[in-house]
Parts: sequence; C-alpha cells; structure tokens
Amino acid sequence: MPAGSNPQPATSFPVRQVFISPLDMSKAPNHRALPAFLAGLFLFLARPAGAQVPPLYPLPDDLVEIYRQGEQALLQKDWQTALRHFKRVNRKKPDFAPALRGIGACYELAERFDKAAATYEEVLQKDPYFSRVLYFECGRAYLRSGNYFMALRLLEEFQALQSEPPGRFPYNGVAEAEVEKKYLQQVEQLRSACHIALDSIKYWSIPAVDNLGPAINTPADEYFPYLTNDGQTLFYTSRRDPRSDENLYFSTRSGKRWRAGQPVGHGFNTTSHEGMLTLVRNGNRAFFTACGRPEVLGTCDLWEARRDGKALLDPHPLDGRTNSPQWESQASISCDGNLLFFASNRHGGEGGTDIWMARRMMDGRWGEPINLGPPINTPYDEEAPFITNDGKVLYFSSTGHPGLGEEDIFMSRLQPDGKWGPPVNLGVPVNSAYRELGFFLSADGKTGYFASNRTEGFGGMDIYRFELSEQLAAEPITFLRGQILDSVLGTPVQTTVWFESLPPLFTEPDGSFFLCAPAGRTLHFEILHNDYHPYRGRLTVPPWDNRQPLEHTILLQPTFQLPVLTQEAPPAPAPQPKAPPPPLLELRHEVFFDFDDDELKTDQAHSILAFLSDVLSGRTIHEVEIVGFADDIGEDSYNLVLSERRAKNVGVFLKERGVRVDKIYIEGKGESPTNRPRWQNRKVDIIIRVEKDGQ
Repeated sequence: MPAGSNPQPATSFPVRQVFISPLDMSKAPNHRALPAFLAGLFLFLARPAGAQVPPLYPLPDDLVEIYRQGEQALLQKDWQTALRHFKRVNRKKPDFAPALRGIGACYELAERFDKAAATYEEVLQKDPYFSRVLYFECGRAYLRSGNYFMALRLLEEFQALQSEPPGRFPYNGVAEAEVEKKYLQQVEQLRSACHIALDSIKYWSIPAVDNLGPAINTPADEYFPYLTNDGQTLFYTSRRDPRSDENLYFSTRSGKRWRAGQPVGHGFNTTSHEGMLTLVRNGNRAFFTACGRPEVLGTCDLWEARRDGKALLDPHPLDGRTNSPQWESQASISCDGNLLFFASNRHGGEGGTDIWMARRMMDGRWGEPINLGPPINTPYDEEAPFITNDGKVLYFSSTGHPGLGEEDIFMSRLQPDGKWGPPVNLGVPVNSAYRELGFFLSADGKTGYFASNRTEGFGGMDIYRFELSEQLAAEPITFLRGQILDSVLGTPVQTTVWFESLPPLFTEPDGSFFLCAPAGRTLHFEILHNDYHPYRGRLTVPPWDNRQPLEHTILLQPTFQLPVLTQEAPPAPAPQPKAPPPPLLELRHEVFFDFDDDELKTDQAHSILAFLSDVLSGRTIHEVEIVGFADDIGEDSYNLVLSERRAKNVGVFLKERGVRVDKIYIEGKGESPTNRPRWQNRKVDIIIRVEKDGQ
C-alpha cells in the first residue's frame, strides 16, 4: 500500500469505485475481490463433463448443471444470477452444503454481511467439518456486520482447528490449502480488530453515527468535511464523476436540514483537483489542496485563500517551506493560526504518507516542516490530521496502526513533555470494517464529522456525524474576538497584549485580535504603550458555544490630555523653576544576524520581545536608539547600507509592538571597529533609556 511518488498518479480514493485521487495518496486501487474460497468451492468446474460429484454430497444430474451455472455466474461477479441458481438447488436439495455456501458467497459479494454470516453459520451447523476456511470467512462476515463477539468466536475456532489434519475436512480441506495460508496471515489482525471494537463499545459510549443525507452525499464520493464556527455552512470535497477532477463544494443549513451542495464559485475550482479545505478559526483565511496548477511544485501543494463570506478569493501557494517536489495535502491549522499539520510523502519520513507540522514565522512565512515521527507515523500511511482547538489532541487516519478495517481514525494526546502519546483507535461505531478518514470537530467541541465508504451510505465515500463522548473531548476553548481603542478618540490602537500564561498577542492595524482562550480560566494581561497609560486587566473566560466569538473591547487612556478651557481663563501662574530631568537608566540588547542578511528571524524576534517585556515592566521609556553594524567583508558602502537595513527592520518591528517611532533613532555604522569575531559584528544594538526604579 505505498503512497506513490511524483510524477506517478495518486491512488484510488474510495474502495468500491476505482479512480485516481491526487488529494489522497494512501490507498491503491482496490477492486472488491471474490471470496478466496472459490478455489476450493468450485470443484465441479475443474472436472470433465460427466465427472462424479463427491459422494459425500450426492446431487441429481439436473441440479448439477444448475449448480454449475451458479458457480460460473459467481466467477463473473454476477451475484444476482448466481444467487438464483444456488437457491434453486437449495430448495430441491436442502442438505447440499456447497449450494448453501454459494448463497453465503453471493450475500458477501453484495455486502449483505449479516446474511452472509448467518448462511455460513448454517453450513457449519449442518456439517462442522465441511470446510475449515469457512470458519474464517464466517468470522470475517460477522466482523463486517458489526457482530464482534461472534466474529471473535469463529476466528478463534478457525485457529483451534489448525490442529486437525486437512483430510478431516473431506470436501475442501486439501483444495483450500493455499487460501488457508493467506487467512492464517490475516487472522490475528482480524482478532485484534474484534478486541478493539469490543473495548471501544465499553469505553467510548458513542451510540451511533448519522449520515448527513442526500443533500450532501451522492452515489459518488464526498469527504473531508469542514463546518464553520456558526454551524451554518459545510465545506467538503466531492468527485461527482470518477473520470473527472475533485472540487470543493459547500452547503448551507436550512433549519435542521442541509441544502443541496454547490461548487464553490468565483472561479475557485479549476479543471484540476481542489479539496480538503480548512479555515483558521477567525474565519478570515482558508487552506486547501491544489493539484495540477502551473505553480504547484509536486503532485499537489498546500494553498491559501482569503475568505469573504462563502467566496474564497486570491488563492496562492503557501509562502515558506511547506511545499516540496513531492505530495502535500490535507492541512489542519491550529486555533491561533500558527501551527500547520498536513500529510506528505516527502523525503525524510517514516514511510508511505506521514503527518508533518510547520510553524508560522514572525514574517508570516511557514518554517521548515518537521515529521511527527513515532508513535504517530508508521512505515505505512498516516493522513488527514486534525488538531483540536486546545492544541492538545491530534486526530488522524492510519493504515499502519491496529484497526478495524481498511483505514481507521485514531487520536493522540499531547503529553506534558511535549511529545505525542500512543494513538488510540476511536473504535465502533466511528470506525468499521471499511475506510474512515477526514475527521473534523465542530467549534463547540461536541460533534465529530468524518467520511466512510461503509455499505449503508448513498455510495462511495459519505460524510457522517456523531456526538463525542466525554473521553474523546478536548479542553473547552472559547473564541474571543476583541479590539483595542483609544478611549478619547475611539481610534484603533495597534499594540501587544502581554499575558501571564499565554504567548504575547499582536493586534492588527485596526486594533483587533482573536484569541483561543481556555474556558473557565481567568486571564491576567497587560498592555504597555508609550502613548497610553499602562493597562492591566483581568478577564474570566466563560464557556462558549463559539457560533459567534465572545466580544471584548479594551479602552486605553492616552497620556496626553486636552486642556479644559473656561470662559475666563485664570491668570497665568508665576513661572516655576524647571525640575531637573529624572536620572535615566540605559539598557542594551544585541540582535545578531546571519552573514549578508538583514531579515529578522523568529528567534531574534523572540529575544527582542523578551527584552521589551523586562524593560517595560512598570517603567517609562524616554528614548530608544537603534544602531546597525556589519562585518568587514565586502565594500564599505555596501556594508553601510546593509547595517542601515538591519537597523530599519528592527525599528519597524518595535513600532509594530507599540514603541513610538519618533523615539527611535536609526543609524547604520557599517563595519564594526572592534576586534571581535566577525559574526559578533553582524548585529543591531537596541539602546533603551528609562527612568531608574523608584524615580
């Protein structure tokens, strides 16, 4: 089950329809095979005309021909015709076990596994030594029908009967030897699936899963659901024709029903493949997979678009290092928009398709992805990651971990040491004997969505929903949308909000911010801006359904106050002698750069923020001086310009964090006159003068 590599096409997405899906690399074309016992069952076809039926199962000549016709139809996968012939034989000769077994085979091909299991069981009740491999096939049918207890019993009987010689099974024992070897390789995996299912029934307490219905699902394939925060719009991927490309669709809710799905408009879909859409929780940006476009580096790449209502505008590849000449797809973005999880078969993984993570850098680009490694990734295929709002639970699909069927959904919790814990199978009824993938969790954390090709759907992959049990739930998160304003003018203030227990939050130019806050906790924060009085606040975050974010406005009081004029101005006071300026404390911080580089990297930005946090703690800034330097390699004129660019970039960074630009002096010194190592001269000095403590 290799993932395939560029430029080879990706693999079949659904199981019952064979087509190539670049959005999903993990499954090879899987034709629904005939039951393996046919090699042993159809002994008559291998016999010359007039050959005798084994004496253990005598059959009149007229029924032999009907039985032959049933076998022939079954070999051609025409189970309806085969079923009619086998039933005719069974009505006239009820004790003829091969015909009854043929009936069970027809039910198995029709994916009516409950009837197949019951029919196989009837054969074994009539003759427990009819066929040893039939115990395996009966157990497999029970497993696929959801009767895990009976499945486990039959599979264990199949193993126990291995001590019996093949001659003990007079009809099919020797003829089924090759088939039995394959079954013996599979039996432990199926037994494990039974145990997983039985354990999950006791532990997860999920009563049922519900199909989203014909407005969303069709006889074709629908998968990778994404529900907006308000629960009113569902985005998903669909391939309405196995010979066509995959496209993004959306549906809106009308009361408790979904309207018929429509393609995403505004020229978003192309003649190539688009799919697996996910939104940042603030709703402003969308991430999706694009294939076959001129800008795509590999088979498929991760792209980004701006969201305006139901429209997705300005699609473009992600900036940074997430995309490669291989295959990237199926993005999931963290609640704060700073971590990106995705699937890829790029080099450096564990094998097959793996789950990778990239972090957004200070300049907005995405950094070098890291492979999540074991225990998440295996030599097989892991895909379709979903990270919860609290960032502590990762859901994904896998063919490499012990499961119930072709591909199962798993969850892993982030451990205190920052590593991911052992994956846990979600069990039944979410997982089945078929394929499940594309898990998504609603904004309130209560409802899960996924896709499956199980038989009770409308055809192909269908989208289902279920209510999460308490054991599956993540920490509740409240979406907080706020704005910081000038209390006098009502104008927005761009600044930084410093939290005691969360990373600093940078507001947009309009003063707005979006925060994923742990529900039930009290947040202590501080805002320090040179034009405003320090603001120290406390906010108790209530539980929230997140259909609309919790709104919060912060008003900052400016340090400059307009004079209050009366009708008769009082006489001017006598001039007072000026107080001497307060003594100042000079604080310095060095920011080092790479050779011939003026770009401010993430670690440099973090060091500046840590320095500012210490400097601004209850102090008033009087002056900021920024001086850029370069080493002595190259022309003096070039180094002077380089040092100025370094100083300017640091100055812009400080301005965006609330330090007044008119208190920043930018100067490029060119080559540093010291004898220090060259790398120590590729720097910017930040000099901040503040009032001494206690002044």
